[in-house]
Amino acid sequence: MVLRRGRSYDGALFIHSFQQVAAPNMVISSNALAYIDVIHNYLALLAAGDVRGIVSLFSPQGMVNSPFLGVQPAGEFFDQLKAATRRSVLEDAEVFVSAAGSRRASVAFTYLWELADGSHVSFRCVDIFDFDEQGLIEAMTIVYDTAPIRAEVGDKYRRAQAH
Repeated sequence: MVLRRGRSYDGALFIHSFQQVAAPNMVISSNALAYIDVIHNYLALLAAGDVRGIVSLFSPQGMVNSPFLGVQPAGEFFDQLKAATRRSVLEDAEVFVSAAGSRRASVAFTYLWELADGSHVSFRCVDIFDFDEQGLIEAMTIVYDTAPIRAEVGDKYRRAQAH
């Protein structure tokens, strides 16, 4: 069985749809719906800029692997993201769960990012989530092509920290 949920996020506003499709030889974790809900909560909190709320979805040892900032504890990463961000809008979000029965799920979305200095960047990305036994995020890996946006974003994370 393959489960698919999608939501469009515009700040705190979201639209929800659900579709269930049968597929042979796939094993879906019994926690798949819980993982999907955590990811939807994450997206809503990210759009709202709620760092405390986001970090509460992670285990105390939760880590984020970012193309720009490397591997960091979740709290440090999201503090840096918040400092570099004026506004985040997330569109076309689609959540995927592992068909191998693992504690992994991902979300693909378009990130419309207004940086603290007023510049704008838009890109498609995938966040991959690994969950612990309690259903908290123990690791999140962010995947996107940095080449088109590196010139625009540069070291604005670092500059945001300096202020």
